Amino acid sequence: MMIDRNLIATAAAVCAAACMGAAPAAFPAGTATTLPNGVVIATQLTGETPLVGIQIFLPAGLAQQPAGRSGIAALTAAVVLRTPVEGQSTLTDLAQASGAEITYTVDPQDTRFYIEAKASDAQRFVRDFGAAIAAPDASAFAAARDASIAAADAAVKDPVLVAYAMIRQVQYQGSGYATPDAGRTTDLAAASPSDVSAFAASYRRGSGAIVAMTGNVTDDLIGAVRGVFGSFAAGAAPKTSAPATVTRSHEVIAHRDVQAPWVAVGFPAPSQYSSDFPAMLVIEALLGQGGPVHALSFGPDIEPPDDFVGGYYQFEAVPGTFIAFYNGTNVDQDLRNLSDGVTRLRTGLLPETLLDQAKRSARGTYLTSVATLDDQSWLLGRAAASPMGLSFENDVPDRIAAVTGADVLRVARKYFDDQTVAIVLPNGVGE
Repeated sequence: MMIDRNLIATAAAVCAAACMGAAPAAFPAGTATTLPNGVVIATQLTGETPLVGIQIFLPAGLAQQPAGRSGIAALTAAVVLRTPVEGQSTLTDLAQASGAEITYTVDPQDTRFYIEAKASDAQRFVRDFGAAIAAPDASAFAAARDASIAAADAAVKDPVLVAYAMIRQVQYQGSGYATPDAGRTTDLAAASPSDVSAFAASYRRGSGAIVAMTGNVTDDLIGAVRGVFGSFAAGAAPKTSAPATVTRSHEVIAHRDVQAPWVAVGFPAPSQYSSDFPAMLVIEALLGQGGPVHALSFGPDIEPPDDFVGGYYQFEAVPGTFIAFYNGTNVDQDLRNLSDGVTRLRTGLLPETLLDQAKRSARGTYLTSVATLDDQSWLLGRAAASPMGLSFENDVPDRIAAVTGADVLRVARKYFDDQTVAIVLPNGVGE
C-alpha cells in the first residue's frame, strides 16, 4: 500500500517549521522538595531576570467537578481572583497596579494559577493568594457567576468548542471532563457560594499540589511558599469517577450559525506519563499538528486559535485524546486523507526517512515550545508530577529520538481503533 501523500507533505512541512533555528539542547536543571503534607515545590533558575514565574497546580480540575456542577472549577477560580485580600483590593487589582500578572487555567486534572511578578513582590502575591483560596469571598460570587454563564452561552455558539465538547461527551462519559469547560448554563444557574467554598476546599490538599517556580527564585520566596502551602491538609483528594471506555465508533451532529461545516474526529490516546507518549508525539507530527495542548486550555483570557484546523493532542487528560479539526469546502477530502493516514500507520512500518522527519519534527516542537516563564514553569510542574520526577522534561526529547517504526505501528494499532466523529452543520442543513 502506498503512503498517503498528505502524510508525507505534512510531516516534511511541520519538520521544516519546527526544526528551523537553534533549539535548546536541554532545559536548565531544577530541584524539587516534597513537604511533609505532600506539596511539591520545584524551582529552576533561568538566566538573568528580575521576574519570577510561579505556576501553582491544585488538584481540582474539570475531571473533579461533582455531578450536576459543570463549570464550578472555572467559577471557583474566578471568585478567588475577585476576593479582596488587602483592604478592598483583589489579587487582580494588585497585579494590575504593580505590573504583575495573575491568571487561572482550568485543566483536565488541575486548576492552575499563574503568578508572574518581580521577585521582590512575589512573596506578597503568594501570601495573598493563600488567603484568597482559604476564604473565597461570597460577595464576589454573583458577578463571577454572571460572567461564567456568559462564557457558557458563548461556547455553545462556537462551532469549534461545540465539536470539541461533543468529542469529550463521548470519550469521557462518566467523568466531570465530559462536560464543556465553561459548564452548562443550567448547572451554573443552580450553583451557590457554598459550592464554590467546597470546591476551593479541595484545592487545599497536599497530595497532588505542585508549586513550580522559574526565573529569579529567591530564598525568601521559597520560604513564603513553604509557609502558605505547608498549611494544606495531608492526604489525597477523594477519587473521581473514571470515564467509560470507548469501545465503538460514534457520530454526533449539531447545528449552528456557520457558513461551512466543522468536523472533529477524536481518537483515544496515551496521557503524558504513559510509555507510549513519545511515539504518540511522533504520530501527531505525521498526521499534521494543528497546535499545542495549550490551544485546548480554558481560562478567562484563552480563546481557540482563529485557524483551529489540524491535529491537537490533549495529553493532560486521563486518558488522553487526539482530535483532528477540519473546516471549509474540502472537509470530505480532509477526512479521506486522515483515514488514509491512520490506515497506513496501522498496517505497516513507515520508511525510515519519513520516520526520521517526524521524529525531528516532534523533538523540535517539544524543545521550542518553551518561550516564556509561563511555559517553563508549566513544563517544570508537569515534570515534577511525573513518576520520573524533574528528569521528565529533558528525557522526553531522548525518548522521542528512540522511537522506532515498530513503536509507531504498535501505538497506532493500540489507540487508533475506535473513533468519535463530531459534525457541526450550518442551520437548516440535514434537518
